[in-house]
Amino acid sequence: MEQNQEEIPLQNNQPSGNGNILASIPGRALSVVLRPVQFFSQEMPKAGGYVEPLLFMVVMAAVTGVVLAIVGMIGFGPVGMMAMGLTGVILLPIMVAIFGFVGAAILFVIWKIMGSDENFETAYRCMAFSYAYAPVAALVSGVPYLGTVLSSLWPMVLMAIASIHVHGRSANAAWAVFGILGLLFTFMGIGAEKAGREMSGSLEGWSKQMEEKYGDPDEMTPEEAGKMLGEFMKGMQKGNE
Repeated sequence: MEQNQEEIPLQNNQPSGNGNILASIPGRALSVVLRPVQFFSQEMPKAGGYVEPLLFMVVMAAVTGVVLAIVGMIGFGPVGMMAMGLTGVILLPIMVAIFGFVGAAILFVIWKIMGSDENFETAYRCMAFSYAYAPVAALVSGVPYLGTVLSSLWPMVLMAIASIHVHGRSANAAWAVFGILGLLFTFMGIGAEKAGREMSGSLEGWSKQMEEKYGDPDEMTPEEAGKMLGEFMKGMQKGNE
């Protein structure tokens, strides 16, 4: 006599364990970059703990550091970008792991003001997964002003999309709030980059003048080096007046 076999329920296909979470990161990153509306409306779970989004953001930060190092290595970008990228491979993951919660808290307050009923974990997940933009933005970071514009506007666009499809806010409110923030960050970033480029150009010109006047810095006597430093300090003082 045959026994009736009970139907065994299917297992949940959500990632379980750090290994599966890490394996899912490339696909999630591509989805955020290429299909942000689909990701935030259909693919991103609103809950599930902090480990998955935290690991995602830390890996994206490490990849961003590697990209910056490669961009600097091939000479596409400001001097020192390679060193900044190599340092960033270590420092960026640490910074995003720590300050990611601060950024999520700010977004949580903004969404609460906008009327969202979602909790802090959902805000953190929106912020963490949106960091997929960073490695792509790093690729064009050496292009004057384009990298700054992209790094300022893109995350705000993603937050506007998350506002609509995760937090249920109206499109008009979402684009108004995060559009204004994006433009504000863009103007501030461009201003800072312009000032940095002007300072870099001034220092380069001053360096050439001092080299023509005193010769190779490696061959200077202590007296010549002291005079050069004095002129540098006077020039800085005049620039601040």
